[in-house]
Amino acid sequence: MILSRFWYLALAILLGVSAFTLMLAAQMYNRSGLRAMSDSLAADSSAVGWYLKDDARNRSSALIPIALAPELRGQLAKATPEAKPSREIRDEAKKSLKKLDGDVPADLKFDALWAVDGSGRVIASVGIEHAEDWELGGYPVVADALHGWIRDDAWVWKGRIYRVVARPVEAEVNGEPVGAVIGVKIVDDKFAQGVSKRTGSAVGFYADGARVASWAPEGFDKANLDQITQDLKQLEDNKDYQEKGRSEPRVIASHLGVVYARMPGEAWDLGAGYAVGRLAVAVDSPLDFLNKADDTDKKNVPTIFVIVAILALAGVGVFFSVLEHTQPLATFGKEAIRLAKGEVDVLAPSKFRGAYKKIASDINDGIDKIAAKGGAPRRAADLEQVLGPIPAAPTMSAFAVPGPGETSSTAIPVPNSAPAAKPLPKALPKPKPRPGSTTQDPVESIPEPEPEAAPAPAAAPPPLPKAAAAEPAAPAAEGDEVDELTEWQRVYEEFVAMKQQCGEQTAGMTFEKFKSTLQRNKDALVQRHGVTRVKFTVYAKEGKAALKASPVNK
Repeated sequence: MILSRFWYLALAILLGVSAFTLMLAAQMYNRSGLRAMSDSLAADSSAVGWYLKDDARNRSSALIPIALAPELRGQLAKATPEAKPSREIRDEAKKSLKKLDGDVPADLKFDALWAVDGSGRVIASVGIEHAEDWELGGYPVVADALHGWIRDDAWVWKGRIYRVVARPVEAEVNGEPVGAVIGVKIVDDKFAQGVSKRTGSAVGFYADGARVASWAPEGFDKANLDQITQDLKQLEDNKDYQEKGRSEPRVIASHLGVVYARMPGEAWDLGAGYAVGRLAVAVDSPLDFLNKADDTDKKNVPTIFVIVAILALAGVGVFFSVLEHTQPLATFGKEAIRLAKGEVDVLAPSKFRGAYKKIASDINDGIDKIAAKGGAPRRAADLEQVLGPIPAAPTMSAFAVPGPGETSSTAIPVPNSAPAAKPLPKALPKPKPRPGSTTQDPVESIPEPEPEAAPAPAAAPPPLPKAAAAEPAAPAAEGDEVDELTEWQRVYEEFVAMKQQCGEQTAGMTFEKFKSTLQRNKDALVQRHGVTRVKFTVYAKEGKAALKASPVNK
């Protein structure tokens, strides 16, 4: 499973790096968009300021024909020395002013025109009605005009902003002013539309803490500018705005940036001004790149390369999955079906890879334990079923499992002949006492067995039954415990005789090695089954000598 795990790790790292790169790219993109927005806002604010100044000059120029009109100059000259101008003078002045207002270009039209005499009294007006005793001489812009200056200003009156221009009216060229003419333009959505159209900016005008007019170019929702009213309170602590009349770029909503600027004149002290806004080009998430990209951007992406890379990565993943998951699972499933049908007694771990090999071994162990608990007999296991194909000359002589009707037993691997043979001992050493015994059995002298005559070369060994066991030795007298080493010596002799009978090599076999093999298997069976003795029996299996170990509860 190492390849699949490595591939999963590689894909996880690749996915993590890709996600990190996309998020980093989104942050860099947003920061770049914010910087570009700030630069654009500063330019927009300056453009609106220049437009307002230029508009004031143009409107002041539009007042020149009115200020130089002879009939209006004469009527203001008559009204100035009068304590109370007559109705006739007022009517004539209004008639002249109305006619002159009609000659003003359409793009410079005023919402109101006032003609005042030298004392600042309103003699005639167009657009806004007023009382006869209304005076404007107290306004700085009017007072300066009466002293010969051309001025512009911004007024805040009844929650609205008025753009005001004033020009002196002289009875004679370069003479003393006999009055002034004042033009007024209300700052409303129409005025804001003209500003936005000329500057390309989204602009909003505010006064008394509320938005009074706004307009935005196509693609910008004008409703976004409503949010400036919520941010105006924060300007009280803005040092640049309070001292310089213009704030730094501020982000007041999701990607919405604004710059505030004060209106010049009286409106400055009354908190009136304008704000320009822009939306930063930003992405809310890495996937938002797909929404922001246009068709040109998408065409420039090497789509074929991306598709090939995806297919290649997917193909490698599928290959590893089939190699390490699908194929082993299919093999395991087939063997499990064979086991369920009884075609095999155990699963062959050698046929599986990875975790399936361990699972097969665990299943085999479970079958053995269930059989041992239930006392169910099992057929002799095929070595090739358990270990897979074995060489023609195996290093293990034989294995066996008791068949039906036999006592529980364990197959014994017997080592092959060693390179050098040792003679059998004349007498066996004195055996060690068994647990629980207080006496030691005497050592019997075992004569060295005489080798049997070698069979004729041309004669084949006589056929043996498939599971025939050598006839066991006569039991010892009742009550006498059979000496274990003596019995093992007998088993050894029977095993050697069986190998010779089956035509197997016996050169190099020694009792010491044979005894060590029996001792290891006995210890394992005693520990597993909790018995006191193990009986070993020699038999022939498939033309080869084999041993069978049977636990004895005695």
